[in-house]
Amino acid sequence: MIKTIALALALGLAATSAYADDDDDDKAADKAKAPSSAMLQILDPAIHGLVRMKRLMLGTDEDSASMEPREYKLKAGQGYRWKIKASDLTEYALIAPAFFRNIWIRKVEAGDPEVEIKAAVIDEIEFENGGEAELFFVAIRPGTYEFGPRGMMERGVVGKIIVEGTGG
Repeated sequence: MIKTIALALALGLAATSAYADDDDDDKAADKAKAPSSAMLQILDPAIHGLVRMKRLMLGTDEDSASMEPREYKLKAGQGYRWKIKASDLTEYALIAPAFFRNIWIRKVEAGDPEVEIKAAVIDEIEFENGGEAELFFVAIRPGTYEFGPRGMMERGVVGKIIVEGTGG
């Protein structure tokens, strides 16, 4: 899967650089070789074939320090949707610095009406009075990453995301 993504990105970059020069060579031939944006989207797991992760719940009516589930297992190269719901008992700031830097973030959806946020890097997802957000991403690098609410991780409210390699 990662090879497919890398190939799609390489083809897209090669197509872009082919149009960068001003040569009046056979531009129609160059255009015929360039992959279409539709083809690149077919190869993009962040658009098709997303796997829904189990919803992360921060806090419950009885316990503001609860977090469930505390472990996720993902596959490198796979696209995911991760819904995060926070109770309104306290302010939560979900942090996962190493994980957020080892995924390709497509977007975050939040609010009602819904807002899409597109950013290359996220430091945290903060909920001031409860709410819900959904992170759309592709797991890129295998490894084990910790996540949890800022200020509660020191008290043991820590989760683990395990990204396994593709094996090929």
